[in-house]
Amino acid sequence: MKVIILGAGEVGKGLAATLCLENNDVVMVDTDEKILEDLSETLDIMTYTGNGAWPSTLNAIGVQDAQLLVAVSNLDEVNILACGMAKQLNSDIRTVARVGNKDYFPDKLEISHKDLGIDHMVIPQVECKSAVMEVIQRPTLKEVVHLSSPGAVICGFQLNPGSPMVGAQLFNFPRKDLLEKVRICAIWRRGRLIIPRGKERFNNYDEIYVAGDKKYTDDLTEWATVDESTVSHAVIAGANALAFEVAEELLKNGVNVTLVEPDRKLAEEALDKIAGGMTVINADATSGDALQEAGADRCDAFVSILPQDENNVLSTLMAKRLGAKKVIAIINKPDYREIISSMESIDCCFSSRIAALNSIINLIKGTDRRIGAMLHRISAEIFDMTVVPKCPIADKAIRDSTCPEDAVFAMILRGNVIIPAIGNEVFQTGDRVVMMGTAQAMRESEKLFVKKSLFG
Repeated sequence: MKVIILGAGEVGKGLAATLCLENNDVVMVDTDEKILEDLSETLDIMTYTGNGAWPSTLNAIGVQDAQLLVAVSNLDEVNILACGMAKQLNSDIRTVARVGNKDYFPDKLEISHKDLGIDHMVIPQVECKSAVMEVIQRPTLKEVVHLSSPGAVICGFQLNPGSPMVGAQLFNFPRKDLLEKVRICAIWRRGRLIIPRGKERFNNYDEIYVAGDKKYTDDLTEWATVDESTVSHAVIAGANALAFEVAEELLKNGVNVTLVEPDRKLAEEALDKIAGGMTVINADATSGDALQEAGADRCDAFVSILPQDENNVLSTLMAKRLGAKKVIAIINKPDYREIISSMESIDCCFSSRIAALNSIINLIKGTDRRIGAMLHRISAEIFDMTVVPKCPIADKAIRDSTCPEDAVFAMILRGNVIIPAIGNEVFQTGDRVVMMGTAQAMRESEKLFVKKSLFG
């Protein structure tokens, strides 16, 4: 498949890396020649320096024979116009636009994004809001990753003292009925990924990652967690589009919300933007006194959405130390996410860019998929690969199939059916198999999905 990506920012780079793994012909367009030069040194892609919304640029890169255009530049207007121009030049092309401001297409407007040539619109703050809300509503949840098949998820949750899972092992698991419906894929323990085998014992404060149909992963999570309480008060640091999305959703759910914003003008705008009883405090969200004034010492959830990653780390650490039950940091630098995953004081971290990237990945169809989704929190990868005739696992039962030590078969997607990858289940040609593990193990796993004649 020929794919055109407009915008070589973090989302564009991540998408290009994903599509290259899937053997697509990728053309990256950006106005910054230096960024494109650096990117072409690490990825097998074609690059073009220019404005992706110009017809001359689209013609020069061969939009007429492309199957997909993804516009993820930093300018909403360019992304919107590029999709419309691409449709004019190639009516069969699928278009995806990242739009940072949902006010371009308000509900009351009769014109929709499809009228302007956009098949799918991705709004990063809306996608990230959904991820944040899922973990706020369930105190022990760390993250929930939705895959392309409806209902298929991989979720992470924490085991606290008193959980019936603590001390158990897979081979003598107290709820065999639940293990027949889901796959326990991984344990995240003190910054280390563990693929659990039969004798692995589950400990207090382990983060457990489980895969399957959401209704069954919910069943396991509810059974394995204790002291689930409702959220009545939340504190948000920062006044921006994502903060407003989270605040509005919390208020709809009857949660009292206090927002802390150091910039007086932005604090006043927040009061005008959000109606419905939200309290706004104009103060430094990294100040202990300000956080106490906001009630962070007794809140059920604290979410830091400040512009600087460093301030989000600092404010969540302070809120946790003061007594906040659950703290969530919004982070964009990949290196910070890896560091935070080993910090027990920060419960969750999310990235609007990863949320947008996951949404786009799920929109891309094809039989040669590789990356299934990106995890926000831990250093592990999720692959989604198709069983082809004569590959090493075709027509084999899971128990008889070799898997790299640091990887696990998570689930099988067979049409619209989600099947836990356990025991005697047989891999059938055409199955999409979701795997989870370390980056190195995922690369080793690729050979399991290639015809034997091609490698030996």
